[in-house]
Amino acid sequence: MIKFSVFGGGSWATALVKILTDNKLLVNWYIRRPEQADAIQQTGTNPDYLNLVHLDTNYIQVSSHIEDVATKSDVLLFAVPSAQLPGLLETIDINHIKDRILVNAIKGTVGAQHESPITYISRYFNISDSQLAMLAGPCHAEEIGLRRKTYLTIGAASKNVQQLLSPCFASDYVDIQLCDDTHGVTYAAIYKNVVGIVCGMAKGLRYGDNFLAVLAANALRELHELVQSIGSTHAVLNSSYAGDLLVTAYSAHSRNRTFGELIGRGYSVEKAKRAMQMVAEGYGATQGLYPFASQRPANFPILQTAYRVLFKHMPVATEFKLLEQKLH
Repeated sequence: MIKFSVFGGGSWATALVKILTDNKLLVNWYIRRPEQADAIQQTGTNPDYLNLVHLDTNYIQVSSHIEDVATKSDVLLFAVPSAQLPGLLETIDINHIKDRILVNAIKGTVGAQHESPITYISRYFNISDSQLAMLAGPCHAEEIGLRRKTYLTIGAASKNVQQLLSPCFASDYVDIQLCDDTHGVTYAAIYKNVVGIVCGMAKGLRYGDNFLAVLAANALRELHELVQSIGSTHAVLNSSYAGDLLVTAYSAHSRNRTFGELIGRGYSVEKAKRAMQMVAEGYGATQGLYPFASQRPANFPILQTAYRVLFKHMPVATEFKLLEQKLH
């Protein structure tokens, strides 16, 4: 039986643990704070995130000792905020990841160079793509917790890894899509959070559904340009790419959309960040993707709008008037 080590104590990590334990797979779960770890092991619920979701503790071993968790499983799954990944990897002995499969579920850029998580993990441990996989697709943790139908994408260059992981996540409420475009799916997952912020800004500025539809359509064009620029030849009009973008653009569950809405309503960036109970990965992703996209010949007006508002502190209403002229 395959064992998983899951790193992360938030809602996304909790949802993934639910899927795995519903499938009766043993999960060694790293939770940084001992009091949270103890509460999960004793009650079968995460007191801080998705606390109405019951987890089967017969299949969970929770620990705040990272090395213990890292050594016990065949698959290591990372679901921490992107800013925490470098520090987390520094505590894992490279000898403990030899011949293991490393699965990234992080949808943000990492480190001073704003790399994708897949690239960062690969470079840090000096491993090939054959050991790596990405979880993506339109899969809000809240709906997984409620067992609502979800389509989850496993992006992996190795067919063996795809086939190994697929039955671990498939269930009556999770359909699995397989894809070999690991890096394209990863960048789509990062970019969609930027779109979520801009759609939230539009809502905060009281734009209507008509404008949001145009915004989403143009975001799909930008997504196509972005994944093509890194060498992907895959069509973006499926759940692995477009589906993830659309749910982040429209869903009330999207923390990035909520963050953007606060800014659209007049909050400063810092005040909006303080008001959020969870990390809005699109903030860092905007900073990371902007110089990356600026080196490409394509235009990215939605990304540029996010960057100018968040990091150049330009008035959001003014920037949207400029954006209106660039959409079609």
